[in-house]
Amino acid sequence: MSAASTASGWLHWFDRLDTDDAIRKAAYRAVTPVKGLQALPVERACSALDVAWSEVFVPGPRHIEILRMLVDQAKEYSLSVYPTLRDYNRRRSGEIETVREPYPIRCLTGLAGVSKSSLMQALVRICQVTPDSQFVTDSQRLTVHPARRISVQAHLSVRALLKSLSNPVAVAGRTMGDVSVLLAHVRDWFQATGTALLIVDEMQFYTQSGKASTKTAQLIMTLASPGIPLVYAANYSLVKKLLERPHEEKDRLLAHPIVLEPPDADSEIWRTVVGEYLAVAPEHFYLEVSAHAHELHRLTAGLFRILRQLLLEAYRVAVGRSARAVTMDDVRQAYRSAAFSSHRKDVEDLASLAVSGLIAPQRADLVCPFAPVRGLQRPMLHGRAAGNVEIGTIPPVAMLESTLSIDAQKTLRVLRQAADHPLRPNDATKVTPLPRRSTISAQTLREGAELLRGTLAKPKPSSAKRASPSSEPPTGRDRVETS
Repeated sequence: MSAASTASGWLHWFDRLDTDDAIRKAAYRAVTPVKGLQALPVERACSALDVAWSEVFVPGPRHIEILRMLVDQAKEYSLSVYPTLRDYNRRRSGEIETVREPYPIRCLTGLAGVSKSSLMQALVRICQVTPDSQFVTDSQRLTVHPARRISVQAHLSVRALLKSLSNPVAVAGRTMGDVSVLLAHVRDWFQATGTALLIVDEMQFYTQSGKASTKTAQLIMTLASPGIPLVYAANYSLVKKLLERPHEEKDRLLAHPIVLEPPDADSEIWRTVVGEYLAVAPEHFYLEVSAHAHELHRLTAGLFRILRQLLLEAYRVAVGRSARAVTMDDVRQAYRSAAFSSHRKDVEDLASLAVSGLIAPQRADLVCPFAPVRGLQRPMLHGRAAGNVEIGTIPPVAMLESTLSIDAQKTLRVLRQAADHPLRPNDATKVTPLPRRSTISAQTLREGAELLRGTLAKPKPSSAKRASPSSEPPTGRDRVETS
């Protein structure tokens, strides 16, 4: 780090994030309690709850790992382009020409509702210079945006996206129809604002076509052309569309994936998030983290957005029966309700995919495109055909176990204890060999034939009214030839 960087000097916004604990504290955002819900109509109360829950962000180990990676990349870019304030001013004035090299394009992917957007918002928040984004020296006042985030959902054209990234004063009242001119302006504005990382969120809303990926690929390439590090958030479906692009495009768009998965049912982050959600209005939610966090995970697959929707529907159920607070019975009824049916289908399909890939072709939106190939993680059996190698995703253990009943979980614990118990010498069992079958000879065949004829010749109890068996001597066909 340059000597010009001090606790409150140039690039100090990266210095204060030098440890994982510092990132965790900066990214954490607790819930703001909501008061007076009983005085509000049910839908207004649900809206207030949803807004409060949307602000919650509890960074887990994977969140911190991703934030560390992206913060370090933004810091590296800033140090390479303008390590000191003097270098910044010289580049901004054109005294030093900026040589732009292509930086890796990173793809952040995960299930819908796994907190990708919340993670990107936290990244912008922790990199912010000051609450008003102002860096002030004795002679300068600069507006600095170390990380910029843009949501594609709100801007459905390249021109609109670039305008939202431009200097608002420069583009006010101007058409700027030429995309190349607008792109050059955005490049200069990024340098003027010290932008070291561009975040593109909600990419799945850019095109509504079920198969088209050309427009999406072109948009990502265009936004990466200013030459600063770029990370875009995409769901599994969009990633699979981009995987169908030509090889040279996939090398740029999908060579550096970042996969964010739901937390396990027993993880500390899940229990903390549930606790934060319940703390928004404790007098209206008679639920306990210790008693109900595991079941809430099973009913939501560990997805935070689905958890919010389930609790909101449970609140509607409780209000509908004129109850003062939500109980776990209300949550279970909400899970079975028609309003929650779409989310219930996703949760149950995720539970099925954790056990078997049978429905994977029908639910490609729930299957990670970057999952490891399980068959390559163990040696192939001798003589086994390559086409029979088992492939698929390794199901998260906690998600798989959360689908089991209480009795099944007890049985699983007993089996694990038995598997961990070493075999003692007196546990060995004596194996008694079975007697060998005697050799079949002509004599044994003759004796068997005579026994069979004697059995058939005996009259049955119910054959009194029938004709007596024939007493004719056996024919030659009944004889057994000896060799």
